Amino acid sequence: MNKIKRIFILIIFGFSLINCKSSSNHKISLYTSIISIIANPKDFHKKTIIVQGYFTMETEGQAIYLSKNDFEKNIFKNALYLYIPYGKIKEMGIELPYKGYVEIQGTFNKNSLGSYGFFSGGIEDISKINRLYKKGSKTEEFDME
Repeated sequence: MNKIKRIFILIIFGFSLINCKSSSNHKISLYTSIISIIANPKDFHKKTIIVQGYFTMETEGQAIYLSKNDFEKNIFKNALYLYIPYGKIKEMGIELPYKGYVEIQGTFNKNSLGSYGFFSGGIEDISKINRLYKKGSKTEEFDME
């Protein structure tokens, strides 16, 4: 009886290991904030994330900032550099030049600090950029000027 119990436990344990391995193959996106990433970059390194912030595409400064004010005051440490070619941004429905609040999905890299190493990390392999609209509206964007 004791031997059967051990075999049963080993079988259950084996199935749980197989289940864990198969679920780890799926990429899970972490919906988080730029603040959390800046405070704990190791926790998000090489993970797929979704963040919201103020987006700008400028020479040497394509980034997502915590806020529009951080962009205007050049507070680069409150921003993540974006590694994405202009052509791919257009494919995602963003016409350049564009500045505004967006939601971005990609892989965070704590070592990719952007131009001149000013930023608090970078987002690579960007798969999604969505414009954000005012609450209750499907077309009215936040004041971009």
